[in-house]
Amino acid sequence: MKWNYIAFEGIDGSGKSTIIKKISNKLDSLKFQNVIVREPGGTVVGEGVRNLLLSHNYKVTPLAEALLFSAQRAQLIEEIVKPSIKNEVVVLSDRSAYSSVAYQGVGRELGYEKIFQLNDIAINSFWPEKIILLDITPKKALERQKVADRIGSDNLEFFTKVRSGYLQLAREFSEKFLVVNAENDLDKNVQILSKCLTIVDIK
Repeated sequence: MKWNYIAFEGIDGSGKSTIIKKISNKLDSLKFQNVIVREPGGTVVGEGVRNLLLSHNYKVTPLAEALLFSAQRAQLIEEIVKPSIKNEVVVLSDRSAYSSVAYQGVGRELGYEKIFQLNDIAINSFWPEKIILLDITPKKALERQKVADRIGSDNLEFFTKVRSGYLQLAREFSEKFLVVNAENDLDKNVQILSKCLTIVDIK
């Protein structure tokens, strides 16, 4: 493997969880140790924060949302991500700090740079080495969702802004981001990603 910390990003409904599982299975078949983590969540602290953030039972202000995301992320990095990498385990992350820049920074209009800096502090500058952005139109993504959480049930305008935030990140960090059309055939995208991540030999 070329990278040890790989994040999969995209708006709700882009198919991150499905493709991460397939990539993990591919790594398993090639005897690459790997672990899947999710944000929010991944630790006892993180799962508690996840319940607060995603439940329809709570009203969370944009700033509180951003701070809660960064807090659970700080815990995940220190408790799971760094130790896994130290033990030569590949980390496949369902979202990362880049999500907050897109969702809270741009989507909630708290400020792209402001939320980037907040998360840089929270994770002590330990950003993913490679980011797979599963890009999809908000309309198509919302059609795919069956049961949406509090954030996932937001409106089309919100997700349009979030998508623009992701694409801004992809432009700014073009050397780290790989943008994949999430509307393509799933198996085709898995094949593309397997080659990109050097899981299989390119012939």
